[in-house]
Amino acid sequence: MSDLAATQLTELAEASGGAIEVLATVEAGDSTTFTVSLDTHGIRTANGGIRVRDRERFEFVVPDTFPYKPPTVRVPHIRWSGTPHVNWGSHLCIYAAVSVEWNPADGMRGLIARLMLWLERAAEGTLDPEGQPLHPPVAYSSYDNGWIVIHPDLGVRVPWAPASAERTSTLYAWCRRHGKRIDVLGWLTLGEACKRVLADDLTAADAAGRPHFVTPAFLISEELGFEYPDKAAALADHLDRAGIPRNELLDAITTAALLTAQVAIRAGSEEKAPAALILGTPSRRVEGTTRLAHLVAWKFDEFGTDLTELLGEVEIGSSEPLKGRVAELANNWLGFAKTTWMVIYEDRPEVTRRRDTNTAATWLRGKRVLVLGCGALGAPIAEHCVRAGVAELTVADKGGVSPGILVRQPYTDADIGYTKSSMLANRLNEIRRDLTVQYKSGDVVANYLRADAEPPEFDLVVDATADGGVRAALERARASRRHEWPPVITGLFGHDASRGLITVSMPGATGAGHDILRRTAIEASGSMTGAWSDVAADFFPDPPRTEMFFPEPGCSAPTFIGSSAQVVALASMLLVEALSILSAPASAGRYPMTAAVVRLPGAGRNTVDRLGWPNDQVVTDVHAGTEVRISQRALTEIRAEVRRGARLRGDRIETGGMLLGSFDDATGTLSVDVATGPTPDSRLSALHFDHGTKGSQEILDHHRSKTANRIGFAGMWHTHPFGLARPSRTDEAGMASLVAPDGTGRRALMLILGGNQATWLDWRDQGTPPDFYARIVHRLATGDGNSSPPPAPPEGMYFPGGYGIPVPTPAVNALRRLLGLHR
Repeated sequence: MSDLAATQLTELAEASGGAIEVLATVEAGDSTTFTVSLDTHGIRTANGGIRVRDRERFEFVVPDTFPYKPPTVRVPHIRWSGTPHVNWGSHLCIYAAVSVEWNPADGMRGLIARLMLWLERAAEGTLDPEGQPLHPPVAYSSYDNGWIVIHPDLGVRVPWAPASAERTSTLYAWCRRHGKRIDVLGWLTLGEACKRVLADDLTAADAAGRPHFVTPAFLISEELGFEYPDKAAALADHLDRAGIPRNELLDAITTAALLTAQVAIRAGSEEKAPAALILGTPSRRVEGTTRLAHLVAWKFDEFGTDLTELLGEVEIGSSEPLKGRVAELANNWLGFAKTTWMVIYEDRPEVTRRRDTNTAATWLRGKRVLVLGCGALGAPIAEHCVRAGVAELTVADKGGVSPGILVRQPYTDADIGYTKSSMLANRLNEIRRDLTVQYKSGDVVANYLRADAEPPEFDLVVDATADGGVRAALERARASRRHEWPPVITGLFGHDASRGLITVSMPGATGAGHDILRRTAIEASGSMTGAWSDVAADFFPDPPRTEMFFPEPGCSAPTFIGSSAQVVALASMLLVEALSILSAPASAGRYPMTAAVVRLPGAGRNTVDRLGWPNDQVVTDVHAGTEVRISQRALTEIRAEVRRGARLRGDRIETGGMLLGSFDDATGTLSVDVATGPTPDSRLSALHFDHGTKGSQEILDHHRSKTANRIGFAGMWHTHPFGLARPSRTDEAGMASLVAPDGTGRRALMLILGGNQATWLDWRDQGTPPDFYARIVHRLATGDGNSSPPPAPPEGMYFPGGYGIPVPTPAVNALRRLLGLHR
């Protein structure tokens, strides 16, 4: 739209009072060039910047796509040639990032304003201010010449490093090739390169059988100007002045050719290696004042490539005259060759800023990750891990690729019939060449979660199987050595993929996904009904959902309904939430166990809600070895009752109550979620505690109904203040009667809390855990089905539960009458 540009320029000129003059307009092809004179007086030169005259002439080349694309700006002279941000001697680079800085609405007015700002900064020498990224010099590259991906840092190998006293250094790049692409895998000194090439264990070729090769790299401490020359002779002259004479330049090229020839021999290859030269100058900066190497690569022409190969060959057993003749040819070639520059792709951490910096995904960088399950949840998570920069990744799944899963899982038609884990690993290996994703097919329980398995040598385990058996096996495998296990993430999708659950278990946390989901179900069904009612209905419906979605006829497993867009979005959101939890500092109140619900838009609630739990008090059953997990809530309730009893009845009066929770034989655990105090008809003394029955059933029914029957009667607790946490014969008999056929159930926990004076007072006053005795009492398999009544409690003064006064036994009443104390 050159007409729009012409109109805007005319209006600006008319309103400028002569500061802007349009001198000429030339249309050519798909652009129009406007020659414009601008009043530039008052722009002062400093710090070696450009000199700007009082009036300067510019050429605005306006494309037909204006204003959606900005004009380019050039000057009809070469006075500013060699200045940063001046390309081809006359083209001004006035935008650092056109897509961000060019505003189409500003049009030609915005272009002139930006040009004036550029002139002021160029004159002041502040186009590249300290502390900001430095624009490197320009080498006019072409994809026709190929491209190089630079992976390793140069670090202190540069000659301008603080500890170096050299002007220049010559390195050798260890490379591999794929088509027109070259990857630099490492930097070697001459000694290191020779040692590698001659090593017995040399890896001479890559996995595809392509031999590695060596390319010389010259690092000089001086800049060569803002534009690199297009003639080899000019480049050689620049290098000579910088400290690398022509003979050293040719010697390094010859050495690289010789090393490459030896590698080809070791690889058994006759393939001609590409010939190139890498040049580095201190012309790049990411932040601060530290100068980093800006790298360019000159791809030799066909004659130069043949000559390089010949240089390597004549060094092996050739006569001196022949070597001299080839060297002369090489020197002559430098006189007429063009410098055809390759495209450079930087992958050096020292000069590139990752696009995910300061995000939750940063936590994954350098970590070793195991992903169990390669389906709609596990596969996207695995890919995110690869892109986040994990150091190791293993994916495991027992399933294969079937046609139906292509709707929402990242597999192709060609993958059908193969295992998911192998196909996913193959695809992920294409993302990063520095990472080889390992895979394991078969049952993940047998492979990783056996009871006798060692803790996995990973920094993170992700359970994305949505398999209850896997969760239970992981829970049990982890329990005995939980402090040696890495964090564990467990994820689930809801039945329609509109929400997902993620659990995070930190190292040392009492429970993992199996246990945290049980806690979540209890909370969602009970005290958190308002905020989590949708979670209860989706993941823990009561009664259970009977209408399930079976994608294929026959014995296919039921699954959720959801599109590819839903599951990828939800899997990503779940991972981000889990990583946000993992990366949060412990000082910020992070819980050892966390559950979070993530909802897709449209749910009408918060996108994310969290629940967290502190670690349980873990006590091992003295006989069967069952792990008893007493929640901090239950422990707090017990301590509160102990402290209340001490105030009302005295320090030495025993107290107790019921324990509510659930047994889990699959994981070998008993979870105690709630502890109650003594009922009003209980009897408490310094020698004995006798729990009553009044109101017990009502308490039990309340908790069962509030938690969809997930919490039931689990046992009894009582205290032995200032005494041993051991059962008396009366305690044993009482528990036996409790699990008798006419008692409460077939098994129950007997939990006794005790300790010497110091231990007990620390528990009562400070909350330091006391001594525990835990034993699960089981109903005997033999007997006539009738339980023996427990022995009569010892005589003495008894307190009732609650706030009542002591109740004396009949013998005590008789003694009081004899002493005249009865009233």
